[in-house]
Amino acid sequence: MHTKLKIIKIFTFVILLFLLFSCSKKEEKNYVVKVGNYYLTEADITEELGFTNNIHKFREEFIREWIEKHLIYLDAKKSGVINSVDYKNIIAKSKVEIANALIIKNMISENSVHVEKKEIEDFYVNNIAKFKVTTPVLVFNQVSFTDRNIAVEFLHLLIGSNWENTIENFAHQKSKISLNENRIEYVYNILQENLKEEILMLEENEFSRIVEVSHNTFTIVQLKKRYNKNDVPKFEEIKEEVEQKYLSLKRKELYDNYLNKLFSEYGSEIER
Repeated sequence: MHTKLKIIKIFTFVILLFLLFSCSKKEEKNYVVKVGNYYLTEADITEELGFTNNIHKFREEFIREWIEKHLIYLDAKKSGVINSVDYKNIIAKSKVEIANALIIKNMISENSVHVEKKEIEDFYVNNIAKFKVTTPVLVFNQVSFTDRNIAVEFLHLLIGSNWENTIENFAHQKSKISLNENRIEYVYNILQENLKEEILMLEENEFSRIVEVSHNTFTIVQLKKRYNKNDVPKFEEIKEEVEQKYLSLKRKELYDNYLNKLFSEYGSEIER
């Protein structure tokens, strides 16, 4: 039974992908590639590569995958798969999933959640326990360079000044540095071991030596704050996380209200 459900879920997912990526059978005058009676246009590519799941895909990879998908579909039609009982049963089941996904998407779009900063701050204060860290967390400033000489120049200036003034003095070289201030990370998320070791040796407001984190990439960090297990970071340090949790809660309330409305409207249709 579980195996059958798993197979149905896999086929449903494949069908959903196919429906998303397939374009109309109608003939297109301007197209990038054609497979059988299916056309991929420049507009299709632009639209699909704009989706979050595809944002990092290269154009040629996307086109290749589209061609492969439609070649397989042509063979499926030729071999009679789309006329099989299994295929029709899966299509029938997938209709419910597709319709549900579309109506929920529309419902969320039509009832977009807008929140004020005060709401998010109140949520943080009233749910402080939700934001306790489970493992050590570091808050630090980081500046990176592709030229060691510039890193040395920055460090020499930093030794005789402070972080803010040094950054300001390097404003004219912004194209040569990469700046990430008030970065907050769990210790285990810092993947470069030499950088992790350097930060862990620092006291608050101390800055590091020059660390080569990869070939021709040099970095200097300043530790701002260290949080241990069960500590709670300041609101400004995790405001994006707080906002996301608050928005998730509001969307859950929206979904629950929608379901209550459905139970009220269609309750007589339910038989158990």
